[in-house]
Amino acid sequence: MDNSNNSSITIPCHWDKETINKIVKQNKEIGGPQVIEVYGALPDGGPVGHGRSSESVAQVSREEACDFRSYLQEQGLNFTYLLNAPFRLGDEKQRTELDEYLKWVIEDLHPDAVTISSPELMKIVREISSEISIHISTIAGVKNTADLEKYLDFKPSRLVPHHDCGKDFITLKELVEMASKHNIEIELLSTESCLRRCPNREAHYKYLAQKTKDGSFHTTCNTKKIENPAEFLLAGGVIRPEDMDFYKKLGVRYFKISGRSKPATWLPEVVEAYQRKSYDGNLIRLLGIDPKLGAENWIYIDNKALNGFIENYPRTGDYQDELHYCDEWMVKLFRDKKFSLNDGSEYIIENSRLVLKKIGENAGNIINIELKKGLH
Repeated sequence: MDNSNNSSITIPCHWDKETINKIVKQNKEIGGPQVIEVYGALPDGGPVGHGRSSESVAQVSREEACDFRSYLQEQGLNFTYLLNAPFRLGDEKQRTELDEYLKWVIEDLHPDAVTISSPELMKIVREISSEISIHISTIAGVKNTADLEKYLDFKPSRLVPHHDCGKDFITLKELVEMASKHNIEIELLSTESCLRRCPNREAHYKYLAQKTKDGSFHTTCNTKKIENPAEFLLAGGVIRPEDMDFYKKLGVRYFKISGRSKPATWLPEVVEAYQRKSYDGNLIRLLGIDPKLGAENWIYIDNKALNGFIENYPRTGDYQDELHYCDEWMVKLFRDKKFSLNDGSEYIIENSRLVLKKIGENAGNIINIELKKGLH
């Protein structure tokens, strides 16, 4: 599918043909940015793992995965397989399991590309195939050109940088320039609301590589957003549909919709927003936040009220400048009733920022448990 003159969208795989049918139809009817690629992995991730816990994603067998991959080909969509968990090769038994798994992925499933975070695993994949496209996973945490340099020997074709880069314009510009010299496309996470400069990021991904269930990381991080609402706007992995052209001018052509743990029925609405580059609704609805938190049901940010936000975002690279800017915007949204929590929580404006003064009693949400522990 030739989409060279427009932005491209990549979407999570829920292994659901009905969802793909809707999105292919939207591609044809809406025009604009096209969905060109689906990315996913078997739920257990074999001996490698992937960026989600096995119980949080759709369950599918190898046979079903191969059938779905063929179906995507028929629809003109590429498929990228995720080998993106933090990885280190262990004993001989693990290497035997790994060789079998990679043989199935590359020779039987035959994806168009594989997404990897580990240089060690990239080396092994390149020994098997010099042809398959390699995408550098966001889990690799590439934040700058020095980080990218470590991967160039593996001839990657795409980089999904650390989610902070989405609002670090100095670094992003440098990455785009270096990537272009090496024929590497930049793909930015667009619906990933992870905290800026999250101290738990590396620990979270390592945990997911070893566990079948997610830990408390989502609760902890989203609690911090409620305590300090500016974090909603600081998140580098949040790119509004209206802001795609802004990033395209910076040299970014690929926009990644995250949300493999979300219901498949959620995806067409979100994709349509990015295809139309416009969304009249709750920004939280677009984000791939853990569905167990039900965030969109009790946190509201009017997406359209953020028009103009990204164009004037600080370019200094100074965190305090960014925090002050986002605090100002959250105060404005709050005053205009464009930001609210409908669980009875209350904020006040203090020193030009929002301060949480009362926790609601009506949400019945596990985040509130964490808030009550820390609020005095």
